[in-house]
Amino acid sequence: MAKDLLQRVADEARPPAVWGRYGMFENADDVLLDDLVESGAWLDLEIKKQLLALWVNDEDFDNTDSWKEPITGRTQKNVRKFAVMDPVVDLESLRGMKVKLVYDDE
Repeated sequence: MAKDLLQRVADEARPPAVWGRYGMFENADDVLLDDLVESGAWLDLEIKKQLLALWVNDEDFDNTDSWKEPITGRTQKNVRKFAVMDPVVDLESLRGMKVKLVYDDE
């Protein structure tokens, strides 16, 4: 069975997070990231890099003007907070990284 990257992140985080706890809506990935930061979650380095690369490689990542919007601003801060949590990830190293969005559930 295939598993979405964000569901895998929620399942593998310690403590676990809940993916889609508010149902399907536009900012569900931002809520998941916020949950990971707020709980101080640990995540395997390779999957953590893939998760963070989703934001790093977004065209608005370096656009600090967009950070004035409350959800975007909080998410941009959370990306940086989560990156420095153990295991630490250098965000610059993720530029151009290809992200696998679906995994075979083993």
